[in-house]
Amino acid sequence: MSEPTADTREYLKPSGVAEPSQPYTHAIRVGKTVYLSGQVPIDANGDVVGPGDPTRQAEQCWRNVELCLAAAGATLADIVKVVCFFSDIRHVKYEIEVRRRLFPSGRYPAVSLIEAAKVGSTKDNILMEIDVTAVLP
Repeated sequence: MSEPTADTREYLKPSGVAEPSQPYTHAIRVGKTVYLSGQVPIDANGDVVGPGDPTRQAEQCWRNVELCLAAAGATLADIVKVVCFFSDIRHVKYEIEVRRRLFPSGRYPAVSLIEAAKVGSTKDNILMEIDVTAVLP
């Protein structure tokens, strides 16, 4: 991948992530910054993973984040900001457990946690959505 300039936008289609059901792009790289659309617990086939299970849903959201970042040449270590939306704020603890496993060095990105009545997509049983911004070195 050639080094994009600060004003070059790359609209990425990550492998292993379901095609969006709405008009958006999963990942856009602008220079060294990568912007992801909120990732929900939907697998590559478009099926909801772990209905009612916030741990499994957090794992799938983060799996999708990793795949989107990889398409931009980035990793979890490049994340600087995370915004998590929850249908029930009590699910935060499950996402935090998963995030602790993914960032074992303790170098955590900045995070905002928000409860929203309906998150994710038009599909039912979505408990959370994870949106990140990453900056490549």
